[in-house]
Amino acid sequence: MKLTQTLAIALTISSSLMFTSPQAETISNKIPEREQTITTVKKLASAEVARLKEIETKPELKRRHINTNWISATFFVGTAKLVDVANVPDVLAFNMETAQRFNYAHQGHGAPVHLINADDQAIGDLYQAIYLRTGLPGVLMPLQQRLDYTLPYLSLEPAPKKLVWWWCDSLFMAPPVLTRMSAITGDAKYIDAMDKQFWRVYERLYDKDINLFARDERFIERRSANGKKIFWSRGQGWVVAGLARILEAMPENYPSRPQYVKLFQEMMASIAKLQQPDGLWRASLLDLEAYPEPETSGTAFFTYAMAFGINHGLLERDKYLPQVLKGWAGLNNYILPSGILGQVQSAGDQPVPTKRETTALYASGAFILAGLEIANLNQPITKLPLPLPKPPKPEYHASDIPPSPLPANPTPEQVREDQRRNAEKQAVKDLMFDPWVDYSQP
Repeated sequence: MKLTQTLAIALTISSSLMFTSPQAETISNKIPEREQTITTVKKLASAEVARLKEIETKPELKRRHINTNWISATFFVGTAKLVDVANVPDVLAFNMETAQRFNYAHQGHGAPVHLINADDQAIGDLYQAIYLRTGLPGVLMPLQQRLDYTLPYLSLEPAPKKLVWWWCDSLFMAPPVLTRMSAITGDAKYIDAMDKQFWRVYERLYDKDINLFARDERFIERRSANGKKIFWSRGQGWVVAGLARILEAMPENYPSRPQYVKLFQEMMASIAKLQQPDGLWRASLLDLEAYPEPETSGTAFFTYAMAFGINHGLLERDKYLPQVLKGWAGLNNYILPSGILGQVQSAGDQPVPTKRETTALYASGAFILAGLEIANLNQPITKLPLPLPKPPKPEYHASDIPPSPLPANPTPEQVREDQRRNAEKQAVKDLMFDPWVDYSQP
């Protein structure tokens, strides 16, 4: 069935199965004020940080805490951008403390199949952002080591029977990190390997009639109980948001860049036609009868990608702006009293029903990304790629001996110990070989 026929049927079904919320009719066509949008995003980010800190201090809650997996990483993709444009000290501190807590490392469990897993490389976005903020090379080294290990497998010749990135979600997780690593290091090997594997995934998973991705090869022939092709909303969200992040860092003259732009535009055209009157999309894009309720994580990624496309001249403003505003307004109708986005599909690999009370870090990350682009809708078009900030001259200390302030009324013994520690710190500074100070590369 051709795209136009399929979409027409889906939209006809949607008119009779429309899920409504009490606020569904309050959608506005007016672009929100920038400060209002930034405030909304800051509140959500801070609410998530507060929730995560509470979980850490109350293990009896038995809830998922922060780690370096793809769920947490997607939240940090959003917060890393947020702290660059807004004053959110609690969020910035949480970003920095979490990265340091995990020593800028990755999941992986040691086996090669895990070491090359795109999901586990998504946290690299946070480490890259911290490197660009601090200039400290040690922040980047574990990521670079992991990517260097992965590169040969991404571009094996002849292509192996199995894909390294065998699921469409992976196109959000690793490709943007690899693209930005080339921009940071000036070494094209990262983007070249990314490009090779990306188009291998495209050839295997992309439906050229519908212009959407199968989640993985199981879903190419699989049909829903209603006989529909299964195109998972968040799965498409992962891809279009990943494309936006790739294009953000990909050089303007990169040979295959026009193909990425074309793919982004094709997918957004298909996705736009499947938005529902309340501004949100459903978990299964073509089977609204099976899943009539809204789903916010896919919607947040779509809203982000559409707004990004407008802001950077990839999508026609007049055509897509009304849908971006509907998407943003619809998402805001599902902010829970906690300040966190609800109606999120839980982690999985295909459409399932959603509930208003369900939240997830990846949805919060997507909401932040969307809000930051919404905040720029009244700004002039910004040309891509976006220039990377120049890392500052690092501030660091040779001694890692932690400070131990003297009490208000120290005893003579405490004074002597304080003097000894200070002398030890000074000795470290005076005697330690420092490559940046004591060695010049010939």
